[in-house]
Amino acid sequence: MRWVINTFCPSNYNISDTMHVKLKTMFVAIAAIGLLLCTNVDAYATGDTNYPEMADFLHRQMLDYTSSNHIPNAAVAMVTADRMVLLQGYGYADTDSLVPVNPDRHLFRTGSVSKIFTWTAILQLYEKGLVDLDVDVSVYLDIDLRHKILYKGKDPSPITLRHLLTHTAGYEDVLEGLFSFNPQPSLKEQLLNKVPARIYPPGTVMAYSNWGTSLAGYIVECVSGMRFEEYVKQHIFMPLGMNGSSFEQPLDIVLEKRMVTASRWVDGEFHAGNFEHMPAPAGGLSTTPFDMALLLQAHLNDGRNAFGRILGESTMNMMHTQQFTFHPLLTGMTYGLIELNVNGHRVISHSGSSTIFDSGFYILPDKGIGLFFAYSGGDWSGHAHIIHNFVSKFFSTKDIRYKDHNPLVEVSLADLQGEYHQSRSMRTSSDRILNLMIGSLHLKAAGDKELSFNLYGMDYSYNEVKPGMYKTNNVNKDYPFGYMEYLLVTKAPDGRLMLVADGPMTFIKTRWYERTLTAGLVFITTLFMALMSLLFFGFRVIFRRFKKGLSPFKGNLLWGNRLIIAHAATLLFTIILFMANSAPNPAHRLPDSFFNPNPVLDAIIGTGMMLVGILSALLLVSTVRVWLKGYRLPLLKVYHSLYTLVALGVSGLFCFYNFLNL
Repeated sequence: MRWVINTFCPSNYNISDTMHVKLKTMFVAIAAIGLLLCTNVDAYATGDTNYPEMADFLHRQMLDYTSSNHIPNAAVAMVTADRMVLLQGYGYADTDSLVPVNPDRHLFRTGSVSKIFTWTAILQLYEKGLVDLDVDVSVYLDIDLRHKILYKGKDPSPITLRHLLTHTAGYEDVLEGLFSFNPQPSLKEQLLNKVPARIYPPGTVMAYSNWGTSLAGYIVECVSGMRFEEYVKQHIFMPLGMNGSSFEQPLDIVLEKRMVTASRWVDGEFHAGNFEHMPAPAGGLSTTPFDMALLLQAHLNDGRNAFGRILGESTMNMMHTQQFTFHPLLTGMTYGLIELNVNGHRVISHSGSSTIFDSGFYILPDKGIGLFFAYSGGDWSGHAHIIHNFVSKFFSTKDIRYKDHNPLVEVSLADLQGEYHQSRSMRTSSDRILNLMIGSLHLKAAGDKELSFNLYGMDYSYNEVKPGMYKTNNVNKDYPFGYMEYLLVTKAPDGRLMLVADGPMTFIKTRWYERTLTAGLVFITTLFMALMSLLFFGFRVIFRRFKKGLSPFKGNLLWGNRLIIAHAATLLFTIILFMANSAPNPAHRLPDSFFNPNPVLDAIIGTGMMLVGILSALLLVSTVRVWLKGYRLPLLKVYHSLYTLVALGVSGLFCFYNFLNL
C-alpha cells in the first residue's frame, strides 16, 4: 500500500516535486535516527498495534467521505511519535487544472485549529517566566479594554490567561470581523473595534471565545515585542520544520500558489470560494498536512520532533492535562485543547472551520497516535465521524460507571422543560438575534424519565439515571465539541438552570422574553398586520378615489391612518431590504454582506429600523389621542390600538436585539 508506513512521498506527487521530496525525506530520516539515538526506544514499541490496517481504514473512510459529499480536495495524516503512518491527499488542489492534492506541498486553511499555536506561544512565554497564568491579563497589555459587565453583582474579578486558555473568561461572543474577503487591520485594532461585554464571572462558565483567543495572541505581541505572525514563525514553525505554514494574510506569492482552491458542490457544480481573512490567533493559519503531522509528533514526543523542540516535557504534559470541567463524567478543556471521550477513550483535540474549510487535530495520548484532517466544501461532522469510527474500530469500549458519581443539581423533568441558549452568546451587538438560531434547543420531557431535544439539526434523547443526570444510548457523532454521552444539570451564575455537557459549551435556560416563540409571535403578528393594513388602506384609496370621488384620507382617523401606512410601509421595505442583503453566497453559505459589509446599505437598513421605532412612538401618541377624543367607529379605534401594540412590540424587539443602536 503506497500510503502506508514511513511514507513521506505519497502516490499523487507530481514530477516537479520529486527532488524536493527526496531531499526532505533524506533530512527527516537522518534527523529521526538522531532522535531515536537520544530517546528511550521502548517509547516507540508498536506492540500489537496494526498500523497498516489503521491506515487502510482511514484511507477508505476518507475515500467514502470525499466521494459521497463531493469534496473537491482533502488530506489526512496519521503519525506516531517517530513515524508517518499515513499521509495522503484526495481530489484536486484546483478543480479546473486537475492538479492532484499533494499533502506535503498544498496548503489548507484550518480555522480554529490555529488556536493551538496561540496557546503554545502563551505556554512558551510561561515556560520562560515572562507571563503568569494567574494574574490579571491587563498587566501585559498596552491598551485599556473597557468591558461592560453585565452579570449580577458587577464582580470585578480579574481575567487571567488560565481563563483565556480554558474559555472561561466570561466574554460574550463576537462575530463582527470574524471573516472578511479583504485584509484586516492590525490585531490591536481588531480587538478595539469590538470590545465584548463580560457576561459571566470568570472561571464559572465555559463559553467558547474567538475574541479571547485573539486577546491572548495580542499578549504574545506585547510580551515578545514581535508581530504574532512572526513570533509563531520563529518560535514554532522553524523549530518544528514546518516550512509550508504561515499566519500571514494574504499569503506571500510562493505559498499562495500552493494553496488549494476551496470549492463547494452546489446544484451539480463546484463553486469556488474566496480566501477568508480571520483574526490570526483565532483562525488565520494556512498549512500543509505534512506540517501538521510534524506538530502532532511534537505533541506525542514531549514537545519535540525530528527537527527541534517547542515546549519542555513538563509544559507539554501540562498542556495535555485537564484544567476545567463541570463534572468527572464530562470532558472539558486542557490548556487550549478540547477533550473528547470516545467509547471511554480520552482524545484531546481541536477542530476548526472557516465558512468553506474544515480541519481536525486529534491526539490519542494513551495510544501514542495523532491524526489530522483537512478539506474544503464539507463540514465539521466529516472528521468527527471518522475519528469516532476509527476509535470504535480499533479500541474496545471502556465502560464508565456513572453510578459512582452524583449529579450537580437534582431537578425534575418538568422544571427542565423549555428553551435553552448556548453560553456562547451575543448580548451587545445586532448579532444577538443569532442566539435564537445558533445552538438553541427546546428540551421536552418524553416520559417520566426521558428527555429529548434538537440541536444543530440533530435529534438527541436521554434517559434519567439520577435526577439531574442523564445518559444517551445513541451517541450522536455530529456535535462539534464532543459526543455528549452525558448531560447534567447545574445552575448558572444568575441562578437559572444550566445544562452542561462535553467540551467548552453550556446551555442556559432562557427567560420568557428571550425565547424564539416570543420573538416569532411579535414579528410575524406585526408583519401580518402591516401587510393587511397596506392592503386595506390601498383598497380604501382606490374605492374612495375612483368610486366616490372622495379624498382617500378624509375622516376622523386622518393622522392615525397615515401613521399606520407609514409604519407598515417602512417596516416592510426595511425587512425586504434586509432579506435581500442576506442572500447566502453558495460557496461560503453566508451572505456576502457578512464578509464585505456595505456601509451605505447598512445605514439605510439602520435608518429604516430607527424610523420604525419613531413611528411606533407617534402611533402611541395618536392612539391615546383617539381614545381621549372619544371618536366614533369603535372597530377602527380597536384596530388602531392593536396595530399600535404590535408596532411597539416589534420596536421593543429591534431594541432588545440591538438593531436600534440605543
